[in-house]
Amino acid sequence: MTSSPEQPASPQNPALSPSHLDFPVVGIGASAGGLEAIRTFFQQMPGDCDMAFVVVLHLSPDHQSVADRIIQEATSMPVRQVTEPVPIERNHVYVISPANRLSTNDGYLRVTPANRRRGDHVAIDLFFRDLADVHKDHAFCVVLSGTGADGAVGLSRIKEQGGVTLVQTPDDAQYDSMPRAAIETGMVDLVLPAAEMPQKLMELWRTARQVKLPEIEDDTLPPPLGTRAGDAQAAEPLLEEILLQLRSATGHDFQHYKRATVLRRIERRLHVTGQTDLGGYLRYLEQHSSEATALLGDMLIGVTNFFRDREAFESLERHVLPQLVSEGEDNREIRVWSAGCSTGEEAYSLAMLVSEQLALEQRASKVQVFATDLDERAIGVARMGSYPEAILPTCRPPACASSLSRKISITGCARKSGKRSCSPVTTCCPTRRSRRST
Repeated sequence: MTSSPEQPASPQNPALSPSHLDFPVVGIGASAGGLEAIRTFFQQMPGDCDMAFVVVLHLSPDHQSVADRIIQEATSMPVRQVTEPVPIERNHVYVISPANRLSTNDGYLRVTPANRRRGDHVAIDLFFRDLADVHKDHAFCVVLSGTGADGAVGLSRIKEQGGVTLVQTPDDAQYDSMPRAAIETGMVDLVLPAAEMPQKLMELWRTARQVKLPEIEDDTLPPPLGTRAGDAQAAEPLLEEILLQLRSATGHDFQHYKRATVLRRIERRLHVTGQTDLGGYLRYLEQHSSEATALLGDMLIGVTNFFRDREAFESLERHVLPQLVSEGEDNREIRVWSAGCSTGEEAYSLAMLVSEQLALEQRASKVQVFATDLDERAIGVARMGSYPEAILPTCRPPACASSLSRKISITGCARKSGKRSCSPVTTCCPTRRSRRST
């Protein structure tokens, strides 16, 4: 069943209401040198593009932003600095007030006092995350010139939820730290000069409107950008061929994945590759050897956060861990397995819970967490155990704000070409990377 304004879907975050908009919302993040890139961008974007744009800039909260006036000189679309709740309209540009945090929910933009320490640069990440969770595959994001790494975490969420990610070519950016940090995530779809991004966004939107896929039974999705109609069984032969082609090229078999998940991942690839139906995409897959790797990357994308499933973690904390920790000898080893751990947030969340329970029970047991996943890139991130400050809103205090009080051994395993590769990581806590400008 598809979403509709009368039957809203439930987004991943229960505090957020799903989008009912039938057009893309483009989030644009920039910092130092970004105003010039933004002006170039809007000079090339037609005023009747049928998209909405939200610009989040790192500007001093002590100074009134002039970004809205600068952008207005470059576009015929109305430009509005957001100081109060406003509905999102197509062919409009919205700019964050520098002293506020911008969020999106139920088709509106809202602002709240930022309440951040001077030097904390996470505004773009926080907005991109809300944009992804509310607008799903209707969300596009653009990272432009800037220092620091804000936007990289939120950009990853955009791609996880089915949106498309664009980053300014580092050589085209006045300051390349933000673009490079985004590219290093491995979650960027397109890297382009600022002047070429508007044309690519128009192409993506044009393709999205022409896409024809079977009905996707997922009531968490906003209204489709293209057409979803027809019997899913009729498309099964084409889906089988695509999955067989993927298995032949990569060795990974997704035949038993939920069809709704498979269709959503393939739909994202249709947008990026310019295809409009499953038959066209199968031909593209057969003719472009690199596309199998790209499709595999999309299939393996894991939507994850620290303590993501709150109810499950609370149940574990109340009903399982007390008994697990209190029973047996004081010096026995406790082993935990996090299967499908993605980039490691779940494994570290489990480690934090066990550590807190051990401290509560005043036990000295050793703890070993095994974390496994098919995605070697994700396991590499998990092994590093280093996360940006933008994770803090998703992490429960005091777990992420302080170090764990004991050593916990975490072993990360990935499977490549049918072989399992494991390496141990001994950590006291997943560390926070500073997001301050350099």
